[in-house]
Amino acid sequence: MTTFHPTLISAADDLAATTPGKNDSWWFASRLHDEDGKVFWAKVHAMESEGACHGTVALLREADGHTSDKHTVEPLHDVKLSTDRLDVQTSILSLSGDLDELKISGTTDTASIRLALRREEPVLFSGCSGLFPFFGGTTGQFTLPGLIASGTITVEGVTHRLTGRTWCDRQWLSETSEPLRFLWLGLDLGAGRSLSVWDTEGDGTSWLTALQEDGSHLITSARRTDDRDGRWILTIPGLDARLEITPRRLDGTQGANSNVCSVTGTFDGYEIAGHGYADVVGH
Repeated sequence: MTTFHPTLISAADDLAATTPGKNDSWWFASRLHDEDGKVFWAKVHAMESEGACHGTVALLREADGHTSDKHTVEPLHDVKLSTDRLDVQTSILSLSGDLDELKISGTTDTASIRLALRREEPVLFSGCSGLFPFFGGTTGQFTLPGLIASGTITVEGVTHRLTGRTWCDRQWLSETSEPLRFLWLGLDLGAGRSLSVWDTEGDGTSWLTALQEDGSHLITSARRTDDRDGRWILTIPGLDARLEITPRRLDGTQGANSNVCSVTGTFDGYEIAGHGYADVVGH
């Protein structure tokens, strides 16, 4: 699949690792279901930081709340981070492929995931160009939203064949001069509509990049508030949207938590239902 959009980065080339010290991150999260409609959420994340590779694999079975996760920190000489193609391998996960076809896998102590991913939607370039200021430095970020996923999850010895959608978030950043503190949302609203939302002020003031089905991008402002039921309300005047986002904890490490989300509300005046993901860092 080929789409054209003026950017400052190349999504095809920048899937591979850059150079040590760039805090390369490959973040995959999935909403999957079996033939009976049972829902599974999964996350596979690799990130180079401070001379080590941090790996995370997390699973949530929605029906009974069963969770499983594993986190590792490994020296760079013990992992593989290819700089000429996407090829990341650690003791608990593997990522490979190109912009259109990818494979990911990961294991915890009680579960494993293996997925094949196919891209059928345009690339979302955050900030439209793929580069933007970030806590006193600069970050690059692009997203492959709505990847068509198929594969297996094995939980406690039982293998489930699953299909669904996966969100891939590729990011790297230069050295920052300020502590990281943000809430990021990746929202898959269906019909080719995806939002990458950044709240870096800590007061609900947000900005987002919206991707439409035809590949067009829009940057606009948003306002996030919390309601008494633990939901986030995201109001986006430029898109005539009001979204109710219900988060559920997937996993957490020191200083960072990941959530999976259900999304309902209105978008461009129409009722919608979707899902998404949230990373909360420094709160």
